[in-house]
Amino acid sequence: MSDVETMEMHELQGKADAASAMMNSQVFNEAFQMLNQGIVDQMLQTPAEAPEERERLYAMFKAGQMFVQQFASIINNLELRKQQDGE
Repeated sequence: MSDVETMEMHELQGKADAASAMMNSQVFNEAFQMLNQGIVDQMLQTPAEAPEERERLYAMFKAGQMFVQQFASIINNLELRKQQDGE
């Protein structure tokens, strides 16, 4: 992601609008929920003697959470920029 300080306001606004649309997309959210549920189901079915597999699945789950957090960060960056610019 580009540095918020050097990005043009219209570019940041465009990215924030796209991020918001993605986060509010029913299709995106349904797919993300299905992905997460699939990972959790696999974790629950992992035998006790397979901690490495549970760790791998947990890492996948966390990576998904971090991915979605990027969208929220873009929106937050716009809000911070507006505050800095006095809007």
